[in-house]
Amino acid sequence: MRTTRRRPAANANSGPTGPEFEERIRRDATLDDLDLDLAAAFLEPTPVGGRPAVDCLQHYGLIRSEGDDRRVTNAALLLFARADEDRWHPRAGLRIARVAGTQWLAANQNVTDTAHVYPPLASAIGESLRAAEMQVRRSDALRDIFFRDMPEYPDFAWREVIVNAVAHRDYATRRPTEVTFFDDRMEVASPGGPFAPVTVEELSQGKQVRANRNPRMARVLADAGVMRGKGEGFAKLFKAMSDSSLRAPKVVHRAGLFIVSLRNEPEAAMAGPGWKNVVRSLRVSREQKRILLARPDGFTHEDYRKLNTVLEDDAKRGVHDLVRKGITTCTFTAEDEMPVYYLTAELDATRWFLEDRVPKLRKHYRRDPKLRVAEYRTLFKAAPAHATRELRQLVELGFLREEGRGRGKGYLPLAGLRK
Repeated sequence: MRTTRRRPAANANSGPTGPEFEERIRRDATLDDLDLDLAAAFLEPTPVGGRPAVDCLQHYGLIRSEGDDRRVTNAALLLFARADEDRWHPRAGLRIARVAGTQWLAANQNVTDTAHVYPPLASAIGESLRAAEMQVRRSDALRDIFFRDMPEYPDFAWREVIVNAVAHRDYATRRPTEVTFFDDRMEVASPGGPFAPVTVEELSQGKQVRANRNPRMARVLADAGVMRGKGEGFAKLFKAMSDSSLRAPKVVHRAGLFIVSLRNEPEAAMAGPGWKNVVRSLRVSREQKRILLARPDGFTHEDYRKLNTVLEDDAKRGVHDLVRKGITTCTFTAEDEMPVYYLTAELDATRWFLEDRVPKLRKHYRRDPKLRVAEYRTLFKAAPAHATRELRQLVELGFLREEGRGRGKGYLPLAGLRK
């Protein structure tokens, strides 16, 4: 289990939950409470980078002059407070956790890994992204579609939801930002809801919207290259998930938390192991195989184009070639709608036959290296003639190999059952 030093709770600074909070002067803080070296390094990429750190902080309104004194704001302390200061914003950090399963169990007994990251945010953002990256696994489903090793969430997507939570959360509350990796999703829960006029409905539709609860900090983070400052982050987040054939993010505001969930499930019905083996054997292009694996229940030209990131004319040629080769058929649902392409009846029947048979055959071969006709009949409740016909089909499709004769006759698994 990976953890960093847990800080003790302290008196929270209460107050409004909008820009007033980050702009509030902390009368009990001085410049000595800020890590000016950290500030200078973090602000180096900004338009004022290279100037003295105090001048940079004043440029962004993070400190303000009152006579001969320079006053420190909440925003300055959140971003650049010295690491050994505990009293400014207790629990304003992040907790990154890996949970076994799809739900929390009582007493957190299914938590397998945890990392706690604390302010200052200028260093906490990088630390939290590194801790989260350790929890992003590789996706077998996406590798089967794209024919290459891929993370279960696009890099831009998981980074965006974490940085967005840090930049826009309500820091007037005593709750950390929670980043949780379940088996089926990544969930980021941050205190506070969308800041008006932005709504959950707009964010759920992936619209480009812009409103900042912490505009000064957001501007600093944008100028430093940590986040986007044009309100386009959520729109690009939805596109990144769609481009990876994953379901759209889910956005909710519940119990004072703004929760964004990224699911690692493909957005369309995925091919099973038997159908994957059949597709691999087809004499078609990689792009054509990809659409047959990702959309076995039907697709359009636009689905083909988006999945393969090709031009519209290339998508049409690829789809029409599948029809010409007798792999798909075309159906118009309405005169003004885009045609939908489905597997031919014969191929679709083969697909569903394999979807049922292959998983059960794999289970059988895990306990017995050989399959006999009588066992097949019992396993699938098949009459003798049906069992013989189906076993012959499985041999022809490359899933089984016949061995022996008479009473010693049986079937051994081939590569199609091992993948």
